[in-house]
Amino acid sequence: MSKTKYRNGAPDLDKSSIDYEAIQDPGHMHSVGAWIGVILVFVGVAVASIGTLIVNNSGWTLFFVGCGIVVLGAIVGPILVKAGLGPKIHRNTLQR
Repeated sequence: MSKTKYRNGAPDLDKSSIDYEAIQDPGHMHSVGAWIGVILVFVGVAVASIGTLIVNNSGWTLFFVGCGIVVLGAIVGPILVKAGLGPKIHRNTLQR
């Protein structure tokens, strides 16, 4: 097996500019509060989408209920993060 010059990345990549602390950030996608907010937004979009497909008057009601769930998710997520369900700092990560 021959070694190529691209085996360890692009030859012109300046590895001194990589922020290794940001790579090891423990908070990315590990927050219960943020996940609850995102799930509420997804459910709201699904409900509003179903509401747009229904032709009669109850479709508009379902659409606006879905919009309300989206707004609720956008409000509840950050509140839960600030209430303590946000990302936690682990002992084994780099700290400044």
